[in-house]
Amino acid sequence: MQLYPAIRARMGDWDYYIVRMTMREVAREVQLASDLWEDKTLSDAIQRVLNESRVKNQIVNFLSRRDDRFFASLVVAAIGGNPRWTPMESRFGDTFGELSFEVDPRYYALDGQHRLKAIQELMSDPAGAPLGFADEQLSVIVVVREHQGVDDSLWLQRYRRLFSSLNRYAKATDADTNIIMDEDDVFAIVTRRLITDHEFFRAPYPEHQSFRVLTKGKNLKSGSSHFTSLQTLYEVNKILLMTTERRRQWGRAKDLRIFLQFRPDESEIDRYYQTLCNCWDALLLALPVLREGPERMRSHELPDPNPDDYRDHLLFWPIGQELFGEIARSLLDSAGLGAQADVSSMETALKPLAEVPWDLHNAPWRYLLLVPSAPEEQSWRMRSEDRKLAVDIGARLLRWIVGLDALNEDDTSTLRADWRDLLYPEPPQENRIEKMWQEIATARAHIITRQGSA
Repeated sequence: MQLYPAIRARMGDWDYYIVRMTMREVAREVQLASDLWEDKTLSDAIQRVLNESRVKNQIVNFLSRRDDRFFASLVVAAIGGNPRWTPMESRFGDTFGELSFEVDPRYYALDGQHRLKAIQELMSDPAGAPLGFADEQLSVIVVVREHQGVDDSLWLQRYRRLFSSLNRYAKATDADTNIIMDEDDVFAIVTRRLITDHEFFRAPYPEHQSFRVLTKGKNLKSGSSHFTSLQTLYEVNKILLMTTERRRQWGRAKDLRIFLQFRPDESEIDRYYQTLCNCWDALLLALPVLREGPERMRSHELPDPNPDDYRDHLLFWPIGQELFGEIARSLLDSAGLGAQADVSSMETALKPLAEVPWDLHNAPWRYLLLVPSAPEEQSWRMRSEDRKLAVDIGARLLRWIVGLDALNEDDTSTLRADWRDLLYPEPPQENRIEKMWQEIATARAHIITRQGSA
């Protein structure tokens, strides 16, 4: 007989019981659905496919290396066993009592199969488990089969519906919340610190939100007073902090994911933050335009006349900020500047960025990233068609313009052709294309000449 002290509860037409199990009991008693039923046909499928890589590379690491490990309750279905509820007399009615099974039931995980598999992995290899892990305790919600005589297929149908409800209506936290709340991801930690401490990003008064950073959603609109969004700033910071040395260290995405699950010590976080501050200080010195009011720098429809000098500047749009972060990091790498570089050295390496034609209404961005909303070219929008290809071409152009890639004549012709072929909705007249290309080539020649005379 199995017996558990339990709390009884009811929701909808489900009776369920909240019990406490040790990790040893969970690993021994609870199974995966695939371990109970051999039939793998769609009609009998009652669990999603197990992601073994997620179990081993993420959850097992979390359990074995984190002292603050914590799981939400597992939800398990109890098959058979003739369950019996015996309430205890108390002023709380029949809430507390004993859940007993005359014979051992079969349990399988309705919700939490990846967590269950990770526990089983650690219990099968005690040497890899933290000291005392087997006796740590987990809350388990047991959904019992109240009417034992009902046909198996009907109960499987009810359990499938319950599994669907548990997962369909559960909503993962959004990207902004993850950045705001994560205390292990070093990029999230230093991004928050940048917003609260750095003179460019912080609010003028502690009780106010940053007027530079939009903390809900990624997209920015024309006329918005925010310089960037939290999600974009996080991505740009991650790029800026990925020095050559760190890219070697985390050459695989899996290695980086594992690293971001574990909070570095405070001295290492301080070093990351100092590097990030130096990067932004250098960028603001090399590109004073970043301090301009975003309300005037993000306008697809430029007024004519334009007495207030409205612009449509790529560095004030998320699509351009991540692109700009990649080029900035590449310039720093090309100059051999890693995590310990000072602001002055970084500023010198980043100076070519100030000479790049960033206005979206000019080459190379017009018809590449900024495209007409109508054939008459009376209104404009950011490109959605083949956007990734267009951004990739933009990145190649930027690397060539700032001197990162020294292309020979054939490679330059290939780059020009690739750019021309992607202009939207169709390439302009050839003389216009030639004029735009000459603008691009002139900008590059100006930057290369300055670098040669520096």
